[in-house]
Amino acid sequence: MGLLDLPDPLFGALDDGLATVLPGGVRLAIWAIIAGVGTLLLYRLLSPQGRIGEAKRNARAARQQLNAFDGEFSDAGPLIRNQFVSAFRHLGLVLLPTLVSILPLLALLTWLESHYAHTLPAPSQAPEIQVTPETYQPQWRDEGNAPHLIVSDSNGELANIAMTAPIPVVEPHQWWNWLAGNPLGYLPAESGIERVTIALPQPEYLPFGPSWMRHWLAIFFPVMLIVSLLTYRWAKIE
Repeated sequence: MGLLDLPDPLFGALDDGLATVLPGGVRLAIWAIIAGVGTLLLYRLLSPQGRIGEAKRNARAARQQLNAFDGEFSDAGPLIRNQFVSAFRHLGLVLLPTLVSILPLLALLTWLESHYAHTLPAPSQAPEIQVTPETYQPQWRDEGNAPHLIVSDSNGELANIAMTAPIPVVEPHQWWNWLAGNPLGYLPAESGIERVTIALPQPEYLPFGPSWMRHWLAIFFPVMLIVSLLTYRWAKIE
């Protein structure tokens, strides 16, 4: 489990509760509203709004003074320096609160991708599997509560992965997995298998439009953008 996976139990519990009464598309819209409002309000809480407002006014005044300057370029040095100092002061005030406030959003996006982007195939329907290198033989086998992905070579079985989540890629453990882990686990490093890609079905959440428009992102991001803009104006965020 990676750092961004820590809220997964909370996300899962809330989504399971909503799933009892709401379809997937509506749940995605609700998650988008939560993301839009929550991210902006968290930023407002963490950031020094008064100092940011003052820094924005100073940067605007410095820019106006530079634009109004009509002298020699050599004499504009203090005005140029003042503009850069004001701009970097503004950036310094917003950078850390912005980075911290988007961490919950990144965690939510990671969880949504692993739960809404793909589904497992119906029982007895094996998906297309690609293994790198291609010298290994993949097999999809229905066993118990979850299908298993098995990769073998001429000497026997090298990897046996229980498909407990609709994740289309399995690899050996990578350095970035401390941030976002793979719910399926990882390929044994000594197996020689570099990557396994599974062509899992992609659910459609809209009943109209081209296939790319029915993806979960086509609902989530437009709703989140609209809600974020409304929250930005309502909360008067600097």
